[in-house]
Amino acid sequence: MSLPAAGRLALWTALGVLAGLLLTLTIPRLLGKPVLVVLTGSMEPAVATGDVVIESRISPLEAKVGDVVTFRDPERPDRLITHRVRRVRTKADEISFTTKGDANNTAETWKIPRHGGIGRVEYRVPKLGYVVAWISGPAARLLLVVIPALLLGFFELRRIWFPKESHESA
Repeated sequence: MSLPAAGRLALWTALGVLAGLLLTLTIPRLLGKPVLVVLTGSMEPAVATGDVVIESRISPLEAKVGDVVTFRDPERPDRLITHRVRRVRTKADEISFTTKGDANNTAETWKIPRHGGIGRVEYRVPKLGYVVAWISGPAARLLLVVIPALLLGFFELRRIWFPKESHESA
């Protein structure tokens, strides 16, 4: 049983899109670049909720006004914030930043040691974060195992119950 041409085209297109998304997430990680999902709209319209941002790790001394950087929240160190640099001041062994989300009304000031590291956003992939969040959930992980197992079982049963007839010449 073969698929019609339109079905094959749809299948190959879906596989191509899936491979592209997988490469978009995997290659930067293999190169040591953080891949983060944006959870809030504080940087809209430049970076929207659900976007994936790919970053380069930089020294705080490399950050310039206008860069979009990711840093640890000074009030909650377990949380990362991605905002635009508004001002940079260097003092002895410490760099002081003023950053602000493009959609926010207030700015935040934070400090980092001169030898520390922050992330600078290189590019974003719109809305891919929704897919990443879904795949990271327990239901999706289960489906990603169960569906292929069921398909494999179905095709094996079909092969056993309906073997291809051999055509022998008489």
